[in-house]
Amino acid sequence: MKPNTLLALALLVGLPIFSACDRTDDGDKSSISERPAQKVSYAVATKEDVIDYVELVGRLAADERVVIQSRVSGFLLKTHFVDGQQVNAGDLLFSIEPDEYEAIYNQAQAQISVAETRLDLAKKKFERSKKLIENDAISREEFDENQSSVAEAAAQVIASRADAERVKLDVGYTKILSPITGRVDRALLDEGNFVTGGLAGGTVLTTVVKDQPIKAVANVNENVRLKFMRRRREVAGDDFKEADKLDELHIPCYLQLQDETGFPHEGELEYAEVQINEQTGTSQIRGVFDNTNGLLQPGMFARLKVPVSDPHPAVLIPDSAVGNDQATKFVYVINNKNEIEHRTVEIGDRRDDMRVILSGVQPDESVVVAGMQLVQPGMKVTPVLRGQ
Repeated sequence: MKPNTLLALALLVGLPIFSACDRTDDGDKSSISERPAQKVSYAVATKEDVIDYVELVGRLAADERVVIQSRVSGFLLKTHFVDGQQVNAGDLLFSIEPDEYEAIYNQAQAQISVAETRLDLAKKKFERSKKLIENDAISREEFDENQSSVAEAAAQVIASRADAERVKLDVGYTKILSPITGRVDRALLDEGNFVTGGLAGGTVLTTVVKDQPIKAVANVNENVRLKFMRRRREVAGDDFKEADKLDELHIPCYLQLQDETGFPHEGELEYAEVQINEQTGTSQIRGVFDNTNGLLQPGMFARLKVPVSDPHPAVLIPDSAVGNDQATKFVYVINNKNEIEHRTVEIGDRRDDMRVILSGVQPDESVVVAGMQLVQPGMKVTPVLRGQ
């Protein structure tokens, strides 16, 4: 076949092929242009007054805790409570054998009688001396001695009575009473054991703890403390005055136990340590909480949420709208052309399912809350309000 014939055949065969390719490309472009925009769920950023909080780790502590020790020595006669029992101030906890102390007290009472008898005799002798000295029947020296004997006998009566009162206290100390209302721990010594008394080094018998109300103690760093102090001064302005006691400010604080979500227990701050620890840069704060149901126990681990500002306006969006790009937080904003914009944001505290936005989003702007993995900056979307 001639070359020109071959070329003609090739052209005849090739033309339909090129024509088919052209039609296919036009079809793809048409399908892309007709493809519907991606639907995304969005929410509207709101502006509300919020309070800034700081979360701290702490421990629960008893409102009052007293270690029970004996003031006198002796054998433990009886324990008058059941381990873990609720007791009131003044309830009898332990009895120590009182026999020896009662005998000493009776002896002291007898010494008072002896001293009073001697005083009476000295007074009578001195009264006679007054008459005799007037007639020069006795010397001045003897008169003075009789007068001194009265003063000495009177002093002896006072000393005897004081000694009796001291011994009477020892008799009373054989009955060990609870100094506070609370729950008593287990008895550390069984009946019949010898108890060593004294103001120092006495035998520890048990502990009484008052846990209604209960306190929560935590450490706060210097930056948080400064933020709180500066904010108070900014709000008060020239009228700022340091409160005499922290509890006068009625600052709320909130508590969460290990198995709880949120901070369901509300109390008030009652104390902030005056000095800052130079080694740790922290200071201690203490909140007080009602504990009528007894759920909060001394020594428990707890988280505290404490306000560090007064109410101020802030932008809030659903927390689900915030994405992570390594250490950067971002959101997808839908502009007025229904196009996606990527915004880097600075976030604040979380409020339930909402997040405070410090910068990057303005009130009334629409943010993507679902389908974020399906969109990208510049993409055209069909916004659907969340919940519809």
